[in-house]
Amino acid sequence: MTILYFAHARRLAGCSEETLPGDVPLTFQQLWATLLARHPDLASLRTSARLACNQRFADAETVFNPGDEVAVIPPVSGG
Repeated sequence: MTILYFAHARRLAGCSEETLPGDVPLTFQQLWATLLARHPDLASLRTSARLACNQRFADAETVFNPGDEVAVIPPVSGG
């Protein structure tokens, strides 16, 4: 599974992209737990960041598969 980090999430994770090892699907909660174990600073975004799976926003029912591309998208503002 490829994880892409954008904007503030990139700074907190210390990388723009990484590959998670494993060959089993992860639930939404399991994926967040894995990301937080690897990058504890992401905890500040846990309730506000969105996850996208294969370029579609994910929700709490999403199951992430080993070959998926997952994006961690923090809140953005513009004007």
